[in-house]
Amino acid sequence: MKFRYIFLIVSLIVLAHVVVLYLCFREAPGDAAQPKLNLSPKTAGQPSAAATPPAAKPQGMSRYANLRSAAATPPSVPALPYNYTYAVSGDIPELAASANAHAGILLDADTRTVLWAKNTRTPYPIASMTKIMTALLAYEDILAGRNGLTLETPIHVTRTAMKIGGSQVWLDPTETFQLQELLQAVSIKSANDAAYLVAEYLGGGDVSAFVRRMNTRAAELNMTKTRFFNPHGLPGDNAASDNVSSPEDMARLAERTLSYPMLMKWASMQRADFRAPGSRGHLKIVNHNHLLPGGRYPAAGVDGLKTGFINRSGYCVTATCSRDGKRLIAVVVGFDTAKNRDLFVKKLLDWGYPRLENPAAALQQTQRKAVEMKTKAPAVKKSAPPKKSRNAKKVASVKK
Repeated sequence: MKFRYIFLIVSLIVLAHVVVLYLCFREAPGDAAQPKLNLSPKTAGQPSAAATPPAAKPQGMSRYANLRSAAATPPSVPALPYNYTYAVSGDIPELAASANAHAGILLDADTRTVLWAKNTRTPYPIASMTKIMTALLAYEDILAGRNGLTLETPIHVTRTAMKIGGSQVWLDPTETFQLQELLQAVSIKSANDAAYLVAEYLGGGDVSAFVRRMNTRAAELNMTKTRFFNPHGLPGDNAASDNVSSPEDMARLAERTLSYPMLMKWASMQRADFRAPGSRGHLKIVNHNHLLPGGRYPAAGVDGLKTGFINRSGYCVTATCSRDGKRLIAVVVGFDTAKNRDLFVKKLLDWGYPRLENPAAALQQTQRKAVEMKTKAPAVKKSAPPKKSRNAKKVASVKK
């Protein structure tokens, strides 16, 4: 019995020491303490920057490594939907040329507020604006290091790529180009042959495989009215096989492209050399987007993105613009000439920027302007019916 009491006392002493030691180590913040998560509304559920220090860069890592880690999984579009509350719908009273657009949108990309909306969710042929997606998908493959892809990856010209018509850089099967050279030709010159070759290479020799990926990426970006049949935008055999998208979808695509400085760098270049100066086949390629600085109709702040034209689309453009740190995206389709398209977009941007400060008040002002224009519109006089000619019956009998 005596030994039982001694054992019990010793056990209690040991247990007390264990509890004290546990409490001491629990309170001490030690080097291996777990960082706390910042659960403020802005980053709820996301580790703070201090919580996840960057890993040390291994020796010999490719210079694309940081880019790959940031884009191994393609980012999705912002969750915030477009706000149409303050959008001028249909034709713009202050801009008569808006009546010439089949469809269009003007978006404040910073707040996702739509300032102008005309048939924004109706699909239309988009012609070479297709190439925005072609370049985006290729560049995201580079960032992800897909199959070891880099900007310098050499691509040999195929005979099928050589035969693609329209705007081109006259690729020859004896030539090999770096991927970045081809993407520059796609962005600046709108080269159909270069777009086809990029798609063919990234599709493993199967262009249709790349086009399927274009459609998958469009779905990921919530481009619900978009359908691609080819990587360049040339017309299909009929309207049913044209690449189509809506102004709203193209604005979403522009938003994603804006997140990649290299793509925007290419899209903003007014001119460049394709092939080395002095070499056989050297071309001075000029950007089709004449809203850029140095273009025919330069608009302040325009830094991209892509024009397009086929007969069924009319002249169209997706334009990106930044003034005083404020970003607008404009998309229009259906103009009869490139000049009319560009002059309208230039005026549209000038019309849009002053509205950013107070879009609600700007909308009210436009609505008042519309009412004034209706009341001031001259009444259309009904013309008197034409007098019947005495010879009317004779003429009618002759036509029969």
